Amino acid sequence: MINIEMARDYMFRSKRFLMEAKRALDEGDNATAVRRSQESLELAVKALLRAVGIEYPRSHDVSDVLLDQRSVLQK
Repeated sequence: MINIEMARDYMFRSKRFLMEAKRALDEGDNATAVRRSQESLELAVKALLRAVGIEYPRSHDVSDVLLDQRSVLQK
């Protein structure tokens, strides 16, 4: 799968996680809402990095890559 296809897939899953977070919040399940929101944001950031061709470590925290590549991402 090429980068743009992976980025689209990540964004699709990010949106699904966000919908799950909303449903959990509506049901009063705050812990799941927070967890799904975090997963949604993580996938959205990784989608952005994939779309612009920036490799990131295979971990949950990609903040170091975002800081290192901020000039590329600001264009």
